[in-house]
Amino acid sequence: MLKIFHAPRTRSHRIVWLCEEMGVPYEIAAVKFTDPSAELLAVNPLKSLPAMQDGDVTMIESIAMMLYIMGRYGPTELQLQPSDPNYARYLQFLLFGEAGLAMYGNPLVATKFFAPEDKRVNWTSDYLKATFAKRLNFVENHFGNSPYLIGDRFTAADISVGYTLGIAGFAGDIELSPKLQDYHDRLKERPAYQRAVSCSL
Repeated sequence: MLKIFHAPRTRSHRIVWLCEEMGVPYEIAAVKFTDPSAELLAVNPLKSLPAMQDGDVTMIESIAMMLYIMGRYGPTELQLQPSDPNYARYLQFLLFGEAGLAMYGNPLVATKFFAPEDKRVNWTSDYLKATFAKRLNFVENHFGNSPYLIGDRFTAADISVGYTLGIAGFAGDIELSPKLQDYHDRLKERPAYQRAVSCSL
């Protein structure tokens, strides 16, 4: 059974949400982010989340975990295949949710909560916030009138990007546009999303 080291508002939410969507059994190892357990440190000396174990397999990158779970425990409708005409778009947004969006949130969170008071507003934090907002706009411009990133089909790309939309306000005090807020609200209505959130309570 998968073991997911998990704390609220961290990238581990993606993994729990994916498992709930797919019906993959898992167990939660709750982590206090400011006081990582010895068990987490043994699995991931970087002290970061997520971390996941599956038998002898250990992983610490959320998108890699998603690909692993879908490949290992699929097939699943959440994953597009190379023969699908939307495969490239799916891959782009699956990875963009982390590499193009969430990566800008880490330094914003660190600056917001851990930097000395007189260093919390600086050129770098302003740049990160503006870049985050610009990239959210990039996501919005790719929707058209569709409910999800890949038209009418909910996929793992929505889990990847949806998680990051959920931390935009927390990380950078960025307010989502009405269209992105509607999209995020639609994701939050999914029963699997709600079950994943309940794991953090």
